[in-house]
Amino acid sequence: SVSMEDILLHVDATLKYKNFMVIAVAEGAGQEHVATGKNDSTGHTIYGDIGTHLRDQINSHLKPEGGRSFYIDPSYIIRSCTIRPNDHIYCTRLARDAVHTAMRGYTGVVVGPIHNVIVLVPSKLIAMGKRKVSVNSSAWQSCVQTCNMPFALTGLSQSKKK
Repeated sequence: SVSMEDILLHVDATLKYKNFMVIAVAEGAGQEHVATGKNDSTGHTIYGDIGTHLRDQINSHLKPEGGRSFYIDPSYIIRSCTIRPNDHIYCTRLARDAVHTAMRGYTGVVVGPIHNVIVLVPSKLIAMGKRKVSVNSSAWQSCVQTCNMPFALTGLSQSKKK
């Protein structure tokens, strides 16, 4: 869990050093700040919107000094990019396979790729667990080093307590 104070301190330090900052947050991050406490029909947690929460917190923090932040909804960016021929072929194939699956009478399944093969995966299998990134993994450490994250935001202080 990362405190809002640590985030705002990092924002201040970065703005002082660079005069600008880009923050990217994954869906589901920061739920201790924005949790809805609700589940959808499959039992998955309905996440609160961390992006708008961060924007509001950062804006209220920066406002006294005349600063502000902007929030860009990633779903808008994804929908607004130009389609490529490969995207069209892939989406057409997924759509066709989904329709054929429904016409065969299958329910409770998801059509998707596993190792470049289109397969049917039971929805319950997908919904039964979450994948988590270990803060001790080399992939996370590469992310921390590339982004030059301060220690307080890496999650490592919590992993050492356990």
